[in-house]
Amino acid sequence: MKLLELVLTINFPIFLGWIFKQLKLFPDKESAVLRKFVIKVTVPFLIFRNLYNADTKEFSQMLPMIASLCLILVFSAIIVVSLRNLSSSDKTISNSFCIGSFVGNYSYLGWGVLSYFYGETGFTRGVFFSMFFWPVVLSVGFTIVWFLSKTSSGKASKDKIIHALTSNAIPPVLSAFLAMAMNFYGIKIPEWLAKSIGSIANITIPAILFTVGLSLSVMLKKDTVRPVVLGTFFRTIFGMIIGTAVLSIVSFCFKDIDITTKKVILMESVMPSAALSPFFADFVDSDKEIVSGIVTFSTLFSLVTLPFWYFIIEKWSSLL
Repeated sequence: MKLLELVLTINFPIFLGWIFKQLKLFPDKESAVLRKFVIKVTVPFLIFRNLYNADTKEFSQMLPMIASLCLILVFSAIIVVSLRNLSSSDKTISNSFCIGSFVGNYSYLGWGVLSYFYGETGFTRGVFFSMFFWPVVLSVGFTIVWFLSKTSSGKASKDKIIHALTSNAIPPVLSAFLAMAMNFYGIKIPEWLAKSIGSIANITIPAILFTVGLSLSVMLKKDTVRPVVLGTFFRTIFGMIIGTAVLSIVSFCFKDIDITTKKVILMESVMPSAALSPFFADFVDSDKEIVSGIVTFSTLFSLVTLPFWYFIIEKWSSLL
């Protein structure tokens, strides 16, 4: 598929979701239900189908991908906290920049993009990369919150952490381990069940991109422009520097990394801000409008930067 066709294919469901939002055909409550349906129902089916049918040799790429997620998040957190005063001298605004910029949309938009760019092999690498997304992101996120506030986030935050882990992380993680175990031991499933799993799994990528469009909001106040622009730049442009550094470290530590894994690590490093970023705003003095602005504008900007980085990575892939 040509690059232009690939860009149009990815952007069309996003644009369609945005149109539906403007026409008010999907109120916020219905959009939230659709997102929950995708992440809790169709995503586990997609993960199961891909890992169940994957070549078991691909499992060797799991540890490098998980290590890459941890390193990218830690480096990103350290850098955004160090750069926070560039966004504003106001603590509320600078905190918002940190919360909105440290984590990318690796497992939601990322899966959709990787699936289109690199097929099922790329999607599988994306699953490996984000397999422990929730525990790692919550750990790093609340470390940032603690640093910014210098106070304990309290019992309420612990309850929310546990709820977030059980409601979002368990279904895809269990699906992944079940699929890998059945694949490894050669356990067969009936043909009718395989077809049913495939039918549900096929909904996932278009639905992910559609719900991304539902979440976009382009309204921005004047005093929020600087942190939003800085956060957008950090996620979609500067992230490649972090990704390149992480790839060098991981390649040194793991000698059997294949070319697709290397490409996926670089692509994941420039994903726009994660939609869950506003979650952390409840635990530190911050402005949710700024956090949401970083999510929205980094996502919009990534519609251009992701195809650009894909082109660059493909062109110079012989150097990886």
